[in-house]
Amino acid sequence: MDASELGTRLTRHLDRQARRWRPQVAVRAPGLGVDYRYGPADLPFHSASTAKLVPAAILLQLVEQGRVSLDAPVTTVLEADQLRGLFRDDRADEVTWEHLVTHTSGVADYFLGRATGPSVLELALADPDRRWTPADLLAHTRRRQRPVGAPGERFAYSDTGFVVLGLALESLTGTPYPRLVHERVLEPLGMTRSFLPERTQPATGSGTIAPLWLDRTRVDGTGALTLDWAGGGLAATTDDYLTLVRALVSGRLVTAASWAWLTEPRHRYRAGLHYGAGAMSVRFEGLAPWLRGWPRLVGHLGVTAAHLWHDPVHDADIVVGFNDTSAMRASFLTLIEVVGSLRRLARS
Repeated sequence: MDASELGTRLTRHLDRQARRWRPQVAVRAPGLGVDYRYGPADLPFHSASTAKLVPAAILLQLVEQGRVSLDAPVTTVLEADQLRGLFRDDRADEVTWEHLVTHTSGVADYFLGRATGPSVLELALADPDRRWTPADLLAHTRRRQRPVGAPGERFAYSDTGFVVLGLALESLTGTPYPRLVHERVLEPLGMTRSFLPERTQPATGSGTIAPLWLDRTRVDGTGALTLDWAGGGLAATTDDYLTLVRALVSGRLVTAASWAWLTEPRHRYRAGLHYGAGAMSVRFEGLAPWLRGWPRLVGHLGVTAAHLWHDPVHDADIVVGFNDTSAMRASFLTLIEVVGSLRRLARS
């Protein structure tokens, strides 16, 4: 197999997927001569929680600059009233930056966590035009959820925790979180077609994004896109996502030591997926036993079947966007097809 044959194989696979979904895919592996695209190249798509890589990177930039320590309590920058009712009140002053970015603070998850009454997702889909502020998101956890543990006690994935992280970054830097994203990530990397829908605009082109479905409800262009804030919220083209992944891996955005710290697996998220600090890793043998020995990818996954990964074995950057919460299985089949094709190419 050569790079051209890999492209033909992937296109054949994605043409089948496109009968139901609207996939946007990019694969770049310079050492193998691969630079592949599928789908509209200049149409940004929403990447949901894959963008947790961004506040995690901003935090590590500040750590590298000596402006904060990962083991410092977030109460050094946030008022007690902002945290009251989110964590165990008798232990809130123990919550550190590291707890937030590793999902070990004990705070519940407003997006999919157990709650009294409807979830935030259900409320948003019932009224897609409603805009959500960080205060709204924290209020849901404060009023309708209970802490899941004490700080450092257990891993529990939490979008609420990343909203707190975003507020803490704002307080530490004196800069609104959306501005931080542009100033510290998008602008330095030249990601001119990237932005936070319903909050900012891209440097070039329009703010239109690819059609997006949450539980069979189309939400692109609606207030529902304000649901994740620092827990996600980024839209970009496939090329801009490739730029982001490569900047993380290459030391352009954070140092190699910081990237290693972010991606070090600490907890099992679910079968085949482990979590570090704002970053995930894929262990293919956990998805299917016949995939044992495949590369362990690092990056992040989003609920809308969005993927941003780096394959260290083939030095490949992989972007997959299906833009639909119902397409998760299809997106993983595509990921397996991509990595399997890279393995065949590398052996040929």
